[in-house]
Amino acid sequence: MVGAVTAVAALTAATTLVHLAGVPPLPVAVEEEENPAAPAEWMWAQRANADGSIPATAYEEALAQSRTLENATRRGDPQLTGVRWRQLGPTNIGGRLIDVVLDPTRPGTVYVAAGTGGVWRSTDGGATLTSVWSDDLPQSMGALAVAPDGTLYAGTGEPDHGGGGSYYGTGLYRSTDGGATWTSLGLTETGAIGRIRIDPTDPRRIVVAAQGRLFDTGGDRGVFLTTDGGGTWKRVLDGLNDSTGAIDVAINPADPDILLAAMWDKLRYPDGREYGGPGSGLHRSTDGGATWTRIGAPLPAAESEPGRIGVAFATDRPTRAYAITNDRIGNLTGFFVSDDAGATWTRRTAGEPALDAADGGFAWWFGRLWVDPADADHVFSAGVPLMESHDGGQTWVTGQGIHVDQHAMAWDPHNPGRVYVGNDGGLYWNDQGGNVIGTWTAASVQPYMQFYSMDVSTQDRSRASGGTQDNGSLRSWGGADWNLYRGGDGMMNRINPVDQDNVYACSQNGGCARSDDGGDTMTSIRSRFAGTRFNWVAPLEIAQGAPDTVYFGSNVLNRSDDRGRTWRAVSPDLTGGPTPRNATSYATITTIGIAPTDEDTVYVGTDDGHLSVTRDGGATWTRATDPDLPDRWVTRVTVDPGNPAVAWVTYSGFRWESETQPHVLMTTDGGASWRDVSGNLPQAPVNDVIRHPTKRGWLYVGTDMGVFFSPNLGRTWLQVGASFPAVPVQDLHFHAPTKTLFAATFGRGILYAPISG
Repeated sequence: MVGAVTAVAALTAATTLVHLAGVPPLPVAVEEEENPAAPAEWMWAQRANADGSIPATAYEEALAQSRTLENATRRGDPQLTGVRWRQLGPTNIGGRLIDVVLDPTRPGTVYVAAGTGGVWRSTDGGATLTSVWSDDLPQSMGALAVAPDGTLYAGTGEPDHGGGGSYYGTGLYRSTDGGATWTSLGLTETGAIGRIRIDPTDPRRIVVAAQGRLFDTGGDRGVFLTTDGGGTWKRVLDGLNDSTGAIDVAINPADPDILLAAMWDKLRYPDGREYGGPGSGLHRSTDGGATWTRIGAPLPAAESEPGRIGVAFATDRPTRAYAITNDRIGNLTGFFVSDDAGATWTRRTAGEPALDAADGGFAWWFGRLWVDPADADHVFSAGVPLMESHDGGQTWVTGQGIHVDQHAMAWDPHNPGRVYVGNDGGLYWNDQGGNVIGTWTAASVQPYMQFYSMDVSTQDRSRASGGTQDNGSLRSWGGADWNLYRGGDGMMNRINPVDQDNVYACSQNGGCARSDDGGDTMTSIRSRFAGTRFNWVAPLEIAQGAPDTVYFGSNVLNRSDDRGRTWRAVSPDLTGGPTPRNATSYATITTIGIAPTDEDTVYVGTDDGHLSVTRDGGATWTRATDPDLPDRWVTRVTVDPGNPAVAWVTYSGFRWESETQPHVLMTTDGGASWRDVSGNLPQAPVNDVIRHPTKRGWLYVGTDMGVFFSPNLGRTWLQVGASFPAVPVQDLHFHAPTKTLFAATFGRGILYAPISG
């Protein structure tokens, strides 16, 4: 998180101009002091209702609407359906992985589950990966498992708290052809699946740990068992509370009737979390799941309200089991070993400080253990680094040489000594038995990056950059392949349209920097911004018609007229004030729309639903009061290329009960009035809108369901290409010289497609 610094901006009193819609102009503040605060859950807050909820069926209903629109496009505009989206990249830098498994029947075949990017397969030992997941299935993943005959199982819905937790899954799926086709096996109300285990003696007997929906109580939670390959399911272990689900489960390899299951009380709010409670605990069954007993001391008691727990059996010594426990805050509380298949446990005291440091104080992000199938004393623990022990957890070695935040690990059954790891930087392996300080190799082609923003050089279509989750700001130039040029979580990235060496890259909460040499040398400009509150993805935009002018939004609008070297505040607080309106807003600016023909005409939207406009570079402001404007996050404002009085605004949020929410609105009078042009779009968040630079009636929007096109200013909408996955599109860019449409996705990298006309 960016530290608090102080900046004072003296603002000049302005002359009052004629205001819009009978609303008095906003006053201009005298000075602002910075005190940035990070949103607790940006992606969920952006999509939720004012009370922090999203109806459980909203995402699935929007998926169904998207499929209907795809079919309508296929019938009405086959040429548009035939638009082929291609991968721009990056492919050499991997995004967040949730799980990894290897096919026991096909040497070199590796499957990975990306956080919000579906399932991917490699047939060359992990070097290159291609998608084997249906485009119209939920892309948020939770777990993978593979049976002895190579049958693959995928659980949807990310059980961790990342951006994928904002998208609930639709249950468990099976593929018998390496991911070419998938069949639903039910468990559709589980929300998120934490683990899938297959009985080593009976592949039709499968155990699933269902965590439940991150932001809602109820649903199907707990441990589920099938004995007929997924034809029917029975919940064999229910949670203590309506927020208690199962996060981990282990089957004893010698006696599959012995099961260990980790339950977790977990509920997230947009502005806080409950990551522990009396329902959290480790349970044991010795009759195949028919009955269960909560394991007592020395494991945490219910009264201590434990947090996340991880559990694993050893393969070569089936009586050996391990467990790791954490408190509700995210601190390690113990590492335990059992030598009687989980009946009794002993605390390992040595080495725990190293494990606690590895978790970084947010152990609820990890809580996974893996045991070397050939050595019961060789155990690994997930953390910021990967942790390794050769003596059953008494001492630990801290890993290095791979990306941070470990989530998945698997041994290659065909290649002794080869171990695969999945983390927030993608897929890695080594041939030294998982030696955490050994030599690791990263996959060379793994296109499942999570992007927040992107931009493309006007002069060179191949010159692109973007901000990514946990992988910083990346650029496609300056090296043989994509490379990092600004750290942190990458946020806004922008390229000067007349000088591609003048670039801007931001990290979270407005940690922006500028460069005049294409990013080789970056100069931080964070301390030059006025404001007291900064959004996780604070907006920065270049005036296309006057590229020396750049605007940045905190809770006030900042302006530079010398390419970002110096800044001044040009607005009062454009939000509803320092106290958020509700749990889903942070009273920050979220979007800036600059008129291409007039850099002084600027529209500004906020996360508490306010929309304001200035026609004089910030001297006076008017707030739009049209009753048709939704009470949701304003995600984007785009101004018409030829007329600053014409603009489009987009909103986030899913449909609430019977409400049909406007997601795209249009003004032709400079913001005095707005009309809904959402038409037949799916009822899902719209994250960006752009107008074709020469076709007056053509609009494109990026949504949580993909990219859509309107040939008539929003009266009707069609889907752009049948090959686009149901993944959030965070940023769109139309490259006019080559007539190419780019889409930055949160889980499938940057995609692009040629656009005729």
